[in-house]
Amino acid sequence: MRPKRRYIAFEVVGGEASRWEVRRAIENSLRVHYPRVDRAMLKLVVYEADSGRGVVRCGHRCVDEIKVALAGVQKIGAGGASLSVLGVSGTIRAAKRKFLSAR
Repeated sequence: MRPKRRYIAFEVVGGEASRWEVRRAIENSLRVHYPRVDRAMLKLVVYEADSGRGVVRCGHRCVDEIKVALAGVQKIGAGGASLSVLGVSGTIRAAKRKFLSAR
């Protein structure tokens, strides 16, 4: 049976960051807050640097842990930017439609 996936949309608040810096900040936050969470399905699927919004894919059993880790990011790169969780979706298409469209 195929594993169930969830897509968590987030926004960079308080500065700008590259895709690499966001991915690194998420991994570091997970290492600090939840060192035993399964990272096999964790992937930064979409990141739009111009709007500062992106989507992370994870397993359906670790959604809460990933949300806490995203909210726990206080520093991205050299700047003081942080991450804010926008919402969770079951498909990447719905996540893009709901959270990444222009507001």
